[in-house]
Amino acid sequence: MLNLNSKIISLKSLRITASQALASEDASGQSSSTDVAETGTKAKMLNVSGLIAFDNADHLSQLFELAEAVEEGARLIYRINNHTATALGIKQVRFSSKIEAAEQESTRQWRISFSLAEYRSVPQKKEERQPEETASVQGGDADFSYANIEQNLENNFSKLRTA
Repeated sequence: MLNLNSKIISLKSLRITASQALASEDASGQSSSTDVAETGTKAKMLNVSGLIAFDNADHLSQLFELAEAVEEGARLIYRINNHTATALGIKQVRFSSKIEAAEQESTRQWRISFSLAEYRSVPQKKEERQPEETASVQGGDADFSYANIEQNLENNFSKLRTA
């Protein structure tokens, strides 16, 4: 069973596959090392597939309308109710990538597939709660800042002239 904003998505043979990208970048440079730099935990994705009979063309239309819906220029965000989503802690999703409806003439139905991306994931919420780290000043203990570099240069040149 799949509900988006309390609207039942009627698909026969419903299959939901969950995935999550664990992003990293190669940190080995020119060496043969296997070191990587972790670049964050990305949002979970739910890939949904199922069948809609040709007799239920209105279900197909409704699904495409949900996928196309926008609010203030962005894809609409839906509350999701599904066993897989609940198990993974996914509460809100939006349509992502593409939605497909392929005719299955032999069985007189459409094979539907689409992707839902998690909105405001748990890692994102944790990251937002963390206080921003302030950048450390480079240059050691020198009493110097780029805001007054012109003044510092002038002082140094005047010292050289008088020496």
